Amino acid sequence: MDYSFEGYKRSDGSVGIRNHIGVICTVVCSSVVAREISEKVPGAIPFVHGNGCAQLGDDFKLTKNMLMGISANPNLYSALLVGLGCETNQVSGLLKSIPKTKPVKGIGIQQLAGGENTIKAGIEIAEQWSREIVDQKRKRFPISSLTVGILPVDLDEAPLNQLAPVIGGVVDKLVEKNAKVLFGFSKTLEPAGEPLSERAGNENVRNRLQTIGEGLQRKRWKEVTNGSMAYAEFTEQEKALSLLEARMTGTHSIRSVLGYSETPEEAGLHLITVPNNIVEALSNMASSGCSLVIIVSSRGVLTGSIALPCMTIAPKNPNEAFDELIDYTVTTEEVSTQVEAIIAELLEICSGKQTSLEKLELGEFSIPHVGTTF
Repeated sequence: MDYSFEGYKRSDGSVGIRNHIGVICTVVCSSVVAREISEKVPGAIPFVHGNGCAQLGDDFKLTKNMLMGISANPNLYSALLVGLGCETNQVSGLLKSIPKTKPVKGIGIQQLAGGENTIKAGIEIAEQWSREIVDQKRKRFPISSLTVGILPVDLDEAPLNQLAPVIGGVVDKLVEKNAKVLFGFSKTLEPAGEPLSERAGNENVRNRLQTIGEGLQRKRWKEVTNGSMAYAEFTEQEKALSLLEARMTGTHSIRSVLGYSETPEEAGLHLITVPNNIVEALSNMASSGCSLVIIVSSRGVLTGSIALPCMTIAPKNPNEAFDELIDYTVTTEEVSTQVEAIIAELLEICSGKQTSLEKLELGEFSIPHVGTTF
């Protein structure tokens, strides 16, 4: 099997599998203008969200980091930042922080004296980029150029038993081919932190995994006793399901545990903190540099990421629920055969084949909150 695909080389050495023009609102107040610009330019996609206005502390930092990460994602040929002018998350600050690896520009509604002028200016900029990407051709690259996200969604015991050996085999194959794999570490995987720590690649990762419960909690009060938070203990069922989910991470060492919008520094398996909301989780993976995400679910899901292709893998469902949203159905066939088939399908998607979610234009973007809104 030829473990390669056709993609777009970026100036920083990364490889995109799509060639979008990102029109990114820096604040909720500019979302309508950003969407209007993207609707009028071929190849442009809108990144709109509800954040950026009067944010402080950790939430402001998270918003800024996610927008920086999305702008740098290899699936974007270029990025146009659209601000209002009075927001906390200023366009000027983002422009200084985004790596200079692609065309990036910023405009503001107040500076251009209104939405109409801003839309006109944004269209002119994006149309120039749209003409440039027409001449770009895909080139052949090894699978090691990819950063692949793995996101488990709504899995219970029966589908986990069927999916775990196959997905674990896919993760192992990608790692053996020197790709970067970012496995979503959400609340459901938290009880397996201790056993996963035995596969830690270094002492820092081992310590993070052994105390992972604290790091995954949102900063909100569940129970307050003398100013500290008390966390509920895990049930036996939660522990059992977590161990099953952990089997999907394969067998190789864990190179790092990443937080929101953090990017891996080396090839191999990494765990990345993700919220339970699927759109927020996919957006976080996109901002951490993923080229593609494999969604592992008991059935098809009704949303994806606007920034990157989402390949949905599910077991055979006797009710055929949402079959049109599934890209690969896991069966009782030999595990190794299915692993190769999934990798082959993944490489076709990376070379331009649309996923089921892409065909239906089911893609969103959202930024999580790490603090409580009062």
